[in-house]
Amino acid sequence: MSDKLFRTLALSSLFVLASCTTATPTVSTPVTSKAIEAFVDICLKTAPSFAGSAEAAKRFGINDLQDMGFMRLGFTTDKKLGVQLSEKECVVTTPNQSDDSLTRQLLSAAQTYSQTPVADRVPSKVRIQDNNFILQHDRKGGETYVLLRNK
Repeated sequence: MSDKLFRTLALSSLFVLASCTTATPTVSTPVTSKAIEAFVDICLKTAPSFAGSAEAAKRFGINDLQDMGFMRLGFTTDKKLGVQLSEKECVVTTPNQSDDSLTRQLLSAAQTYSQTPVADRVPSKVRIQDNNFILQHDRKGGETYVLLRNK
């Protein structure tokens, strides 16, 4: 794992834990980004346990996950899509995108799976199958979409 990706993921996780927002309904935005589609299939659909996330990642071309002991990490062969998977966290990464609607797409997609209203900004609290999570989208150094169990 590159130092830059590790720092981005570590900082994202810390920021997510330190910040919470009040839930308010979001405006529905159709999902068009492949990265958001991957996040939905790999993270949101497999929450709360993330069982099946590795199989979902394969459908997006991530065939080889390296076991780092505390998490599994993998990329597509062109490195345009990456995942970090553990029992507590599911992360999808991509290079920078010029689409200003990505956060809105993420929030809208999460609302479909959340039992509670999702805020109109990130980080946001979501509740999936009676489990609390923090949802985050970090745009520094690439796009990082995070679903982190909040215990």
